[in-house]
Amino acid sequence: MKKNWFYLFALICSVALFTACSDDEPANLSVDTVNGTYPSTDGTNVLQLTYGDAAMSGKSVTFNSADGQTATITLSGAENALLSGLLSQSIKNPGVVPGEASTTLNVTLVPEGTTGYTFAGTDESNGRTLVYTGAIEAGKLTLDVDVTFANDLIGTWNLCPYDPYGTVNPLHIAWTSSTPFSVVLFPIPGAEPIELQPGALLTLASAIGLIGDGMTLHEAMAALLQSVTFNADGSIVASYSDAANLASPQWQNSPADMVQYCVKGDQIYAYLNIDAIIASVAGASSNTKALDIADLLPIITPYIPQLVPMLSNGIPLSYSVNEEGGLSVYLDESGLGQVVLALLSELVQNEKIVNTIKELATSNPDFAMFAGAMDSILAQMPDVIAGTTELELGLNFTPSVAE
Repeated sequence: MKKNWFYLFALICSVALFTACSDDEPANLSVDTVNGTYPSTDGTNVLQLTYGDAAMSGKSVTFNSADGQTATITLSGAENALLSGLLSQSIKNPGVVPGEASTTLNVTLVPEGTTGYTFAGTDESNGRTLVYTGAIEAGKLTLDVDVTFANDLIGTWNLCPYDPYGTVNPLHIAWTSSTPFSVVLFPIPGAEPIELQPGALLTLASAIGLIGDGMTLHEAMAALLQSVTFNADGSIVASYSDAANLASPQWQNSPADMVQYCVKGDQIYAYLNIDAIIASVAGASSNTKALDIADLLPIITPYIPQLVPMLSNGIPLSYSVNEEGGLSVYLDESGLGQVVLALLSELVQNEKIVNTIKELATSNPDFAMFAGAMDSILAQMPDVIAGTTELELGLNFTPSVAE
């Protein structure tokens, strides 16, 4: 009888032992073999990250589990090797989820044989819903993320059509200064200078046919950008045409992973895929005379410390929706607008750059009559900029109506 009790006790202990092993982690697998950081550029710890249906690069995912039952997964932007090398400082890409420098997921692990774990779940915070599925094994992390936002921008917005007699046009311009321009616009004998706010002067200039065969800035913008779509997953897709096709636009859509966005209060924060944008710019060619980058770099460099954080934290843009449902997106006198004003002030005080601007402007026969006014405007520009009290420069859109 004692022998039977001994066998029964041994059987119970065996069952308990195997049950405990299966509850902790797969046999022969230690969490130490999967814990770690998986950057998308590392060949040792491979990261396969998708956002929606698109593969996502330039990101980093850290996996940490203490017991093989639960884990903390942190999503963030990896270091941008190109910019870090150029600027000799560590520059991080934006996080995986727009508006979040890092995103932490607390996941429940499901053993996958003896090689790793799988996990899936939903995380709701910051006004968005994130659904994730993934798997991990030694040296490889696979993660699929689907994010849905809720904001009043979601949908397609068409660029406002150009109307020379209308009050709303593609360009959104509002710029006032305590020191307005005093200028003689037309070379008429005896003409007295008139005062013009910078916004009024820019609005006037945008309606004059200065581009190509008499095309205005409004018309040129309408030939470059057809619409912008703010998707619910936080991506922005633009329908655009190349500058070489101004006379006959050839519309195409930008890649969904080029720009992401999130809405915070009355501001839009745009997050750029730096690598993709640089590759796109490098592949573009132009025969148009322009400012030499060698002349611009010394002026731009001092402002890099103010601009670099925007690459990771988002580029802030203000927006408003009017009573008719029209959308305006613009930079204002704070943040990026402040940097733009400071850069513009330095540009118009650089003799070489000023001469290039004059050459570009006066090379257009339609602008020749304004050459004298141009000299005066450029000379007054630093004081006008310094006196800026309001600035709104951007684009106007109308909601797209489904056919």
